[in-house]
Amino acid sequence: KEIPHIETRWDFTTSTVRDQYSINLYPYPLTLRKAYLDLLQAMNWKSFTILYENNEGIIRLQDLLKCTDEEDESKVIVRQLNPGPGNDYRPLLKEIKVAGARRIILDCSPENIKEILKQAQQVGMMSAYHNYIITSLDLHMVELEDFKYGGTNITAFRLVNPESDLVQQAVREWIQGETMFNRAIPFGGKSIKTETALMYDAALLFANALNALDRSQDIETVNLDCNSEQTWQHGNSLINYMKLVEMTGLTGKVSFDTEGFRSNFKLDIVELRKEGLTQVGTWETGTGANFSRNYTEQYTEIVESLHNKTLVVSTILNDPFLMLKEDSKVLVGNDRYEGYSVDLIYEISNILGFNYTIKLVDDDNYGSYDKKTGKWNGMIGELLEQKADLVLADLTITYEREQGVDFTMPFMNLGVTILYRKPNKKDPNLFSFMSPLSVGVWISIMTAYLAVSLILYTIARLSPFEPPSNNKSFPMESDESGLRLAHQDPLYEAIFTCTGNPVRTVATQAQFETVETTTGTFNAMNSFWFVAASLLGQGVDVLPSAFSTRMIAGLWWFFTLIMISSYTANLAAFLTVERMESPIESAEDLARQQKIKYGAVQGGSTAAFFRDSKITTYAKMWAYMEQNPNVFTKSNREGIERVLKEDGDYAFMMESTNVEYVVERKCELTQIGGLLDSKGYGIGLPPNSPYRTPITSAILQLQEGGKLHLLKEKWWKRMRGGGKCQEKPEGGAAALGWKNVGGIFLVLMVGLSLACVIALIEYMCNRRKIRNRYIYFYLELRKLFWINSSAELQQENSFTSNSIWPGFSTLPSEF
Repeated sequence: KEIPHIETRWDFTTSTVRDQYSINLYPYPLTLRKAYLDLLQAMNWKSFTILYENNEGIIRLQDLLKCTDEEDESKVIVRQLNPGPGNDYRPLLKEIKVAGARRIILDCSPENIKEILKQAQQVGMMSAYHNYIITSLDLHMVELEDFKYGGTNITAFRLVNPESDLVQQAVREWIQGETMFNRAIPFGGKSIKTETALMYDAALLFANALNALDRSQDIETVNLDCNSEQTWQHGNSLINYMKLVEMTGLTGKVSFDTEGFRSNFKLDIVELRKEGLTQVGTWETGTGANFSRNYTEQYTEIVESLHNKTLVVSTILNDPFLMLKEDSKVLVGNDRYEGYSVDLIYEISNILGFNYTIKLVDDDNYGSYDKKTGKWNGMIGELLEQKADLVLADLTITYEREQGVDFTMPFMNLGVTILYRKPNKKDPNLFSFMSPLSVGVWISIMTAYLAVSLILYTIARLSPFEPPSNNKSFPMESDESGLRLAHQDPLYEAIFTCTGNPVRTVATQAQFETVETTTGTFNAMNSFWFVAASLLGQGVDVLPSAFSTRMIAGLWWFFTLIMISSYTANLAAFLTVERMESPIESAEDLARQQKIKYGAVQGGSTAAFFRDSKITTYAKMWAYMEQNPNVFTKSNREGIERVLKEDGDYAFMMESTNVEYVVERKCELTQIGGLLDSKGYGIGLPPNSPYRTPITSAILQLQEGGKLHLLKEKWWKRMRGGGKCQEKPEGGAAALGWKNVGGIFLVLMVGLSLACVIALIEYMCNRRKIRNRYIYFYLELRKLFWINSSAELQQENSFTSNSIWPGFSTLPSEF
C-alpha cells in the first residue's frame, strides 16, 4: 500500500528480507554488536562470562562468542539466567563465583537488572575485583544506589543522555502535562526510557518528513482498503524523505542508510561511580570506543576508592617475613605479628591510605595448581575464593601463578642457591712459605739455577776477556839430590835457626821451584755461588768482566727480580689467610659427584625450577632428585635441620633470601656458589584487580627512597639474632703463629746442623792433612841429620836431648 512503517524496537531481520517501506530508529543490530565487540577490546577483556535471559540475547551477542583465541588462552563461558523459585538467581551466581568469573556480560531486561545485581552482591560478586557490562541501553533508569560504594566496575552503553538539554526539556514538558491533568508520572521524574525517546524521535521524524513533503506537493489523505490493490500516492515520497532526513533527537543524531537501518549512531559509555552513572567515553560507527578519561584521572579514582577501605592480607608464617611476637598470646589482631611483611604493608598503607587485616592462610600453603581438581590451594586459592584482597609473603612470581592471579612489581629480587655446611678451616702447612709457587715452578727455578750456573762457568772459561786469577800454588823446594821439601813453614824455619831463618850449607842448599797455575775467576764453585747469591738477593765479591758473562748475569738478575717480586706478593696471603676445604664450590660440582646428597622442598618453586629447566646440569640434578625421593623435604626448616644434622653429606637448594637469613644466624652454614636463576617476590592480587597499579607505584616509591633496603637490613642483619655470624674486621694484620712460619725455622735448623756436620768433616780432614805434613817433615829431618858431619850430629843429639822442638821438652803428640 506504500504506507511508511516506523519501528522503534530491536529487530534482527536482515536487509535481504526487509520491507522497503519500513525504517527502524533502534540502532542497527549488526552495528550494535560491533559496538560491544569494540568495547571489549578497549577494556582488554579476553576471558569473560555471558549471562543471558532469552535467545534474543544470544543473537545480540553472537559476535562476542567468536572472541576466543587458543594462543591467548582466552575463554568465554555462556550461562542462561534461569531463576529458581521466587526469582532466585543465587545458585547460578554461586557456581559462577566458584568458577572464578570476574568479568561478566549481563544481558537481561532493565526490570531484572537491579534484582540480579542485588543477589550477586549477596553471594559476594559485587566486589572491587568484579567487572560488569550491561547490554541494556536503559541502565540509567535502574536504581543503582546500593552498588555505588562497593567498588564494582559497572559499564554500559547509553543512547539517551539524561543531562542533555533536549531530554531535560522533554522531561519537563511531560511532567507539566501530566501534572496539568493530574496524572501520575510513569518514570519517576528522573529521565525517560530509550524506547520512549525513540517513540518521541519517531514522531518528530515523521512530522519533519511530512512537513518537508508538504512544501513540495499537496498531501491528501484517502481511505484505503487493505484488501484492495490501491496504494497511497504519497507513501513512496514520504518514506524517501524520512530516509534522507538528518535530525537531532532525544537519542542523538538520527539518520538512515538506504535500507532504512540506523547504522550510523553515537553511544555514550557510562560507568557507575560514587556520584552515579558517569560518562567516561563514547562509541561511534567510524572511530569505535574512545574513553575520555586519561591515566591520571583513572589512577586518582582508584586511589581515592582505597581511602579508609579495609583490605584482608593473606600471609604465612615464615622467618623473617612474618613471625609471632614473643607476647603474641596476650595481643590481638595485627599487633600479634612482626617481620618484613608487616613493615612493608604498613608502609604501603601509609602511602595509599587504606586499612588492613592480617590473616594467616588456612592450609599453610603458598599456592599450587591441582590439575585433577582444577583448583588452587594456599594463598592463591584464597585470593580466587575472595577470602583475601591481597597476598604478602615470600611468594615467588612464576608463570603458572601468573595464570591464576595478578602480581605487582617485585619488591625483592632473588634466585635459587645452595645451602651447605660451612667447611672446616684448613690448618696452615708447615712449609706454607713454599705455597706461593707451585711445585712445577720450584722445579723450574732449580733447573734454571743449575743451567745458568753451568753456562756461566763454561762461557767464563772460554771468554778471553774474563781476567784470570793470580792464585799461586804452594811453592815446592828441591835440593841437588832431587828431594822436594814442603813450602816454607814456621815449623820448617824453626828447625834451622831459633830466629826463624833457614841456614843451609852449600851441600844442603835447597833449590826452590815455584809453580804457578792460572785459573779463571768464575770457576765452578764461584759460578754456583754467584748465581745462588743473586737468586737470594745477596751480593758477592766475584763479578763478571766480559760482555758475555755480564749479559748472562743481567738476564739472571732480571729473572730473579720478577720471581722474587711475585713470590713476595703472594707470600703474605698464603701466610695470613685461613683457607677452607670445601668439597663443592658450585652446582656443577654437586652434579658431578655422588657422595653428597642434595634436594629441595617438594612441590615448591625451587623444585619446579629444576623440573622445568632445559640446562643440562640442572636437568641432571632433577633426574637425581627424582630417582631419590628421600632428598626432598616438606619445608625449608626441615631442609636446614637436615644440612646441620648430616654434617656435610647433604646440600639443600632454596631461595637466596632464606639462605641469607639462615647464614646470619647459624654460623655452621654457608652459601655455596652464586644464584642459579633470577626471580622475585611480588604481592599477589585477584585477577584484574584495580589496586595493582597503585600498589606497584607504592613499591616503586619505597624502592627509590631506599626503604626496601633498610627493611631488609633490619630483618636480616639486626633483628632476631641477625649479625651473629658476621666476621669482625681486625685492626691490623693477623699475627703469624708457629704453624705459619715453623717450616722456616725447620729449614734453618736443618741447614745449621748440616753446616756443623760439614765443618766437622772439614776439620777432621784438615787435621789429618796437617798430621801427615808433620810426619813428613820429621822423616825428612831425620834423613838430613844422618848426612851431616859427626860434629853436627853430636850437636844435633845434644840439641835433641834438651828439646826436640823449640819450647817443648818432648815431641808433639801428633808425631
